[in-house]
Amino acid sequence: MITIDNTFKIISEGQDFYISLGNFLDAFYRSNDIERELCIEREPANYSIPINQKAFLAATVHKLANDFNLDVPSWVFKKDYYSYNEPYFDCNAKGNLRKLFLYKSPIEFKHRNIFVDENVLRRV
Repeated sequence: MITIDNTFKIISEGQDFYISLGNFLDAFYRSNDIERELCIEREPANYSIPINQKAFLAATVHKLANDFNLDVPSWVFKKDYYSYNEPYFDCNAKGNLRKLFLYKSPIEFKHRNIFVDENVLRRV
């Protein structure tokens, strides 16, 4: 089972952020509710990854918990998982794409100053 802690760890070891996120999402979506809770409940160790990535992963866990009616882990609300300095726009968005992301971004991401497409966690 891939947990959010494992995901933080492999990103800190140099694995691509989006590949790691995709692997986590795939494992999460294949799991039952009990396994899903186990995937997200434990706060990740203090791995050295950029704050925007920490905030993005915390927003991911927050949104998944809300979407699947799971308990939102308290660790996602700690200040270590917020990016307040500069807004982060996924895909290096510019112009109208930024406006779209400002409007469509899920609240769990907006709350952390991260702006993404509303389908950011969907897998094909």
